[in-house]
Amino acid sequence: MTVLAWEPTWSLIVIAFVLGIIFAVAEVFLPSGGLLTLLSVLSFIAAVVVGFTMGATEGIVTLVIVVILAPTLLYVTLRIWPHTPMAKKIILTGPSSTGKAGDLADLDPEELVGKVGVAKTLLRPAGKMVLDDRQIDCVTEGDLVQAGRKIEIIEVHGARVVVRAVEEDEET
Repeated sequence: MTVLAWEPTWSLIVIAFVLGIIFAVAEVFLPSGGLLTLLSVLSFIAAVVVGFTMGATEGIVTLVIVVILAPTLLYVTLRIWPHTPMAKKIILTGPSSTGKAGDLADLDPEELVGKVGVAKTLLRPAGKMVLDDRQIDCVTEGDLVQAGRKIEIIEVHGARVVVRAVEEDEET
């Protein structure tokens, strides 16, 4: 017969469960480097140990509760975590739906061929051009084209716009 300095009771098991839940939820909101998770796991282990100290039936009941509670708690915290301020600083957001410069979704590719614009950036061979007050990502046939030079669209393949520099005699 072992003499304990404390008497194992259901109230100790409940306290251990509550502490485990508090530590697990706190880990979601407070960056602790895993310390709060470790304390949560140790609290659940302590609940099982106290249960088995009380008897085999109490220990098995406590273990079953932990086996059901732990994955459920993990699922709930992982569902809540992306909406916390800490997660919002870590998780990248997707692209905006407003569109960006170079977006060709509302233009007909066949209408673009033959149009003349101006190189906004140095094309080496990729860069940006301005056509009708719209920035378009483009690529040359391989030549280097200086910014500010007139360029003509010669091909459009999906979002790939191929351009070439307009020669002096072609401009007139």
